[in-house]
Amino acid sequence: MRLFCGLFFVVGMIGCGGGASGSADPGSPAPVGSDPGANSPAPGATAAPGPTEASPAPAPAPTKPGGPGADRRIDPIEVGREWTFDVKVLGYYPACANGTYSAKAERAETVDGKSAFYVSSFCPDSPGFDYSVDGDNVSSHYLGEWIDSLEAPVQVGHTWSDGYLTYKWESKGTMSVAAGTFTECWSVTTVASYDSYIVFCRGVGPVHWHFEDGWGNGFDATLTSKNF
Repeated sequence: MRLFCGLFFVVGMIGCGGGASGSADPGSPAPVGSDPGANSPAPGATAAPGPTEASPAPAPAPTKPGGPGADRRIDPIEVGREWTFDVKVLGYYPACANGTYSAKAERAETVDGKSAFYVSSFCPDSPGFDYSVDGDNVSSHYLGEWIDSLEAPVQVGHTWSDGYLTYKWESKGTMSVAAGTFTECWSVTTVASYDSYIVFCRGVGPVHWHFEDGWGNGFDATLTSKNF
């Protein structure tokens, strides 16, 4: 799901690509939150800018399932949860295919000393990723190491690096997709000259995934349903 690819959820996703062993197919998207093109940086990638917008006070800490409130984490990965996407391939991107595909948190496991969830990919020719979730912080196991796919606080102006590329949070407010209308949505945007981002909504995870590699190749995926 998160590629998730993330992001994620998460990316595979929330995405595509990578394996539980930490090895990755060069043609597969990279982790939820991380950029699938991280191994070969696209032209025009820029260094992380400093925050340019006023940052609101951080939101209250999200809760996990079984807690006193609803699960409002930005990427609420739990075993059995599944996200289904309408996927459109951009240019040449053989790991993915046009159509409706799902990503699912299949199992919990321990990887390199961390509790993790293995999430399958919505790209048919890509394996999944392991994600470790701590509130709004999500790490992806990629090429044998843990990298920061999503980093708290989730607020305008916050930037971070996964060791390959730099990302920033952008507020998207309320988002409507085929799966429904969701509030408290945020984009993880790659700091680069090309267009690459994942939109997450609290309590849902990734709802819109747009990846380009800098040469017009990639995919666009929108959430059509989820099972929780």
